[in-house]
Amino acid sequence: MSQQSKNVIYAQAGGVSAVINASAAGVIEMAKRHPEAFNKIYAARNGIKGVLEEEIIDVTHLTEDKLDRLKIQPGAAFEACRFDLDTFEENPGQYERILEVFKAYDIGYFFYNGGNGSMVTAQKVADYCTQNGHPMTCIGVAKTIDNDLALSHCSPGFGSAAKYIATSLLEATMDLYSMHNTSTKFFVLEAMGRNVGWLTIAGGLVKNIIPEVPLLILPAERQFNKTKFLNRVRDLINTKGYCVCIVSEGLTDENGNYISIENVEHTHNNAYTQLGGVAHTLSHMVAEEFGCKTHSAIPDYLQRSASHLVSQTDWEMAYRAGKAAVQAALDGLHGVLPVIEVIDTCPLVWRYKNVDLMEVADLEKSVPDEYLTEDGMDITPAALEYLTPLIKGERALAYKHGLPDIRPLEFNYVPQKLTRYIAVK
Repeated sequence: MSQQSKNVIYAQAGGVSAVINASAAGVIEMAKRHPEAFNKIYAARNGIKGVLEEEIIDVTHLTEDKLDRLKIQPGAAFEACRFDLDTFEENPGQYERILEVFKAYDIGYFFYNGGNGSMVTAQKVADYCTQNGHPMTCIGVAKTIDNDLALSHCSPGFGSAAKYIATSLLEATMDLYSMHNTSTKFFVLEAMGRNVGWLTIAGGLVKNIIPEVPLLILPAERQFNKTKFLNRVRDLINTKGYCVCIVSEGLTDENGNYISIENVEHTHNNAYTQLGGVAHTLSHMVAEEFGCKTHSAIPDYLQRSASHLVSQTDWEMAYRAGKAAVQAALDGLHGVLPVIEVIDTCPLVWRYKNVDLMEVADLEKSVPDEYLTEDGMDITPAALEYLTPLIKGERALAYKHGLPDIRPLEFNYVPQKLTRYIAVK
C-alpha cells in the first residue's frame, strides 16, 4: 500500500516471555538495514498505552551493545501492557488520540508484539488511521508462552517456558525420589496457560530422561475427576513409592468450574480472572486422603522469565519473528501475522508464512486429543515428538558476581509534542 510516512513504531503487549526482546531486536535490526523504506524507528513504552500517553523511545540509533543486551533480556525491555482499547463506539477519543500521536510522529508502520488479543488491537488501530486519512501498515509479531496461537506450529516464547517447566519438574522428581521413603510422596507443579494445557504437557518431557517416571499430567483440556485422580495417585504410590504431578492453572471440574481462582480484577469493561492455587488444592487433597507428606509449587512468573534456560530453537523463532514482520512490510503486506510453518520434522525445519491478523485473532489452539491418553492424565508419544525439538539448544549467558548479567535497559524518551493524556483502564 502507498505510504505517507516511513517511520516505524514497535510495541510489546500482554504477558512477556524470556525471548520477547529477541523479537524486538529482530524488528530494529531488520528495519535499520532498509533505510530506503524506513526512516525513524520508535518503540512505545507500555504497548498501546504508551502510544496513547506519548511515551516514545527513539531506537533508530540503538548501540550494538544495547542490541546485544536486548537479545538476552527477559521480561519486556520496553515494558508490556495489559490494556485493551475500548470499542470506537464506547470511546472514540482513544482512537482520535492514537491518530494524533501517529500523525505527530509521522508513523507509517506499526509492529505489535503480542498474543491473540493484541492482534485485534493492532488491526483496530491501523484500520481507524487508514480510514481517517493516515494510511498505516500494521504487522503482528507473534509471542505467547501459552502456545495457543492458532495456525502456527508453535508460538515464540513457548519453547523456553517449556524447557524451564520440564527442567524444574525433572529436578523436583530427583528430589522426591531421594526422599520418598521417609518423607514426601507427592509433589505437584502448577503451569500457566489459562484454558490450554501446552505448558502442562511440557512436563511430560521428563519421560525423555526418566522413561518410567511416576507422573500425572492434568491439562486444562480434560475436566478433573477427583475419584479417578486419587485412584491413580494411589496406584503410583503403591507401585513406585511416590508420584509427581503437573497441572494446568485453568483445570476445571466436571461442571466446568475452575478448581482454584486467585483473584478477579474488575475494569469498567471486563472482569479478568487471575488463576492460581490449583497445585496447592491438589496437594492438600492427596495429603488428606492418604495421610502422607505432600508439596506443591507455583513457578508463576519464573516459567516465562528464565533467561538462563532459554531454548536456542525458541530464541531463533523469536528473533526471526521480528525480522519476518519487517519483511512482510517490505513486501507491501498489511494486516498480517507471520506464523511458523514446518517444512520437515526430522530434524525440525521451519519458516515463517503470513496469515491474516483477524483470521488468527479470535482463535485459540488447544492441545489436540492425539497428544493425550484416553484417561486424560498422561501424554502420548506424538506429544513428545512435537515438544522435544522446541526445547533443543542452549544459549550462553554472561554472569556477573555469580548471577546472570541482566538488568533493566535504560532508554531516553523523546520530548512530548502533544498535550498530556492519561489512558484509563
